[in-house]
Amino acid sequence: KTLGRRGPAATGTRGPVRPMGALCSSRSGPAQPTPLSSGSRMESCCYRQKEMPRGREPLAVMTLNLQYFSSYPKDLEAAKERLAEVLKGEDMPDVICVQEGLNTRDVLDQVGYDVWVCSAKEGKAQSVYEMVYGDRPTLQACDPACHQDLLCNQLYMRRGTRWRVESQGCEQISSNLELAGGGGRLQGPLAIRSMVWVRLRHPDLPNLSAYILCAHITGGRFEDQYFVQQLAEERKLQLRRIITFFNDRPNPQPDDVGILVGDFNATSVYTKDGPMHGYYKASIASSEGVKSDARTAGVVGEDELEDLFKDYMISPFREISFHNWTFAYDRQQVRYTSGFGHCIDHMAMNRPLQVRETQVHYLTNQRFAKGKDDCDLPLTDHNAVKSVFMIEGKEDTHVSVFRTEYDFLNHLREFQAVVHISGFGKQQYENPDEVIDAVSKVLFENEYSLDAVYGEGKWAACYGGDPLNEQEPDVAVLVDRLRRKPNHKMYLIAIQADIVEKEWGGVGNHVDAVYYYPTERYEDGKVAWGGFREDGTLVGTTRILLEVNPLSKLPLYWIAAGGGSITRDELKAAWARNIAIWSVAAKARFPQDPSLPYGPCREFWEELKDYEEDKARDFRRKRQ
Repeated sequence: KTLGRRGPAATGTRGPVRPMGALCSSRSGPAQPTPLSSGSRMESCCYRQKEMPRGREPLAVMTLNLQYFSSYPKDLEAAKERLAEVLKGEDMPDVICVQEGLNTRDVLDQVGYDVWVCSAKEGKAQSVYEMVYGDRPTLQACDPACHQDLLCNQLYMRRGTRWRVESQGCEQISSNLELAGGGGRLQGPLAIRSMVWVRLRHPDLPNLSAYILCAHITGGRFEDQYFVQQLAEERKLQLRRIITFFNDRPNPQPDDVGILVGDFNATSVYTKDGPMHGYYKASIASSEGVKSDARTAGVVGEDELEDLFKDYMISPFREISFHNWTFAYDRQQVRYTSGFGHCIDHMAMNRPLQVRETQVHYLTNQRFAKGKDDCDLPLTDHNAVKSVFMIEGKEDTHVSVFRTEYDFLNHLREFQAVVHISGFGKQQYENPDEVIDAVSKVLFENEYSLDAVYGEGKWAACYGGDPLNEQEPDVAVLVDRLRRKPNHKMYLIAIQADIVEKEWGGVGNHVDAVYYYPTERYEDGKVAWGGFREDGTLVGTTRILLEVNPLSKLPLYWIAAGGGSITRDELKAAWARNIAIWSVAAKARFPQDPSLPYGPCREFWEELKDYEEDKARDFRRKRQ
């Protein structure tokens, strides 16, 4: 059963809509390392605060899944107060992207927001009963009066925002598929999925538009039961249709911005010990319908079946990456957005925008968590997420920017190996040219250099993102000169805390790419740039290098070109994790310990006895 269509989506500016029912009413209102101390990698940081450039405006966007009001409080006044509390503050959302709203209820009107687009009004929505495939427990958990109400995506604009709606509309993004039943599942058409959108303009940004695209794609516990039936391809197609819609927009300008917001019904990372694996084992693998589909499709064994489920889960993210869109946040920033401990609500951008702030608002409690609840008054089974995007014209730069682990790892996988280069910070190099020559041999020139083993330009180098100052020859100068060395190619990636971008303007143009990870802090509030806590826990850039980089599954290398106690401890930790290491004798201009003019790394290197050579033979690897 499907609803009748109302023709193509309208594109003229028509003001806020009153979709149906209640919405039509008038508006009323590893080895124990040395704790991080002196000699930390960013202690002598010379980043400086930058003024907000002109032609740059914030756009605050929130994603909010209302779960067809199944968990909404009966005390409407208390619910209103909770919503008002979530939406107040310095950066109140300019746009709220609603998924699983109802055409008959509008709770945002009373807290200062107007609905501009509703998929129900556009004829691209189905009833709650149809969208949950008649699932009896789900229907019993919500008000019977809403079972035939239309479940919809909606876009709300804040009254008083300086962003103005130029046009708006709705597009169906799902295919007309027939799902096979059996095993307790219904048989029939795939539920309709839609994307609602607005094209925004700001008076101080006359040369660009910002498109907000709100969608809830196929997936979730009802449709996951059908994943063997080509739904991985369907989920990719839905993302492709959304991105194609943006790419084919009328009167495009080079600086236009596209922000895709919504519920993807999946996390961006699927691991054998992760939450999605647990969900698969508990709720999907045992389904008689799934087992029947697997037999029909000729799937052999449990591993092959789970591989299909993994592909189904991450297929939207692969499609987004294929089109070079990147994500605004991930689980590192918001932890989880669903009541089951998953980060399934996402925002993606057509080009890297600075994300000044990402904030999660707890509107649900975890169903299987122990300890204190996240909120006293749940409104839904999702948490809301607000991101503040800094909208401006495209920056003329060659630097690629990544803000999520998923995007960063995808970028790393474009190469065949990764080497991390560490060394002196404020201690600087006494003879930088000698160190550059020594490292060059290992990277480019020796018979078994990385160039010889993996190919020129086919491996990448990472470093901690220290600012470049030619008058202070430190590790930033070292990697910059290596990158610019004639007749060689070294792709350089900075790994840096996002506070550097948000408050100090970002890393310099001496790198090819940068990954801004969420800033970590110590108990006293100071930024944990890198190193280890007193209990040995990795922090900052060190954590990314030793915990995230290995997830790329690439061969990893670690170079210590001098360096102090933190560099030594990192080198030891890399060695313990079976990363191939190499240390070069480099004399410090201002040694941390006068009795160790070359730093402590060389001592550790020379003490190594039981090791095996890597195929890049200058490196040593712990014997297995």
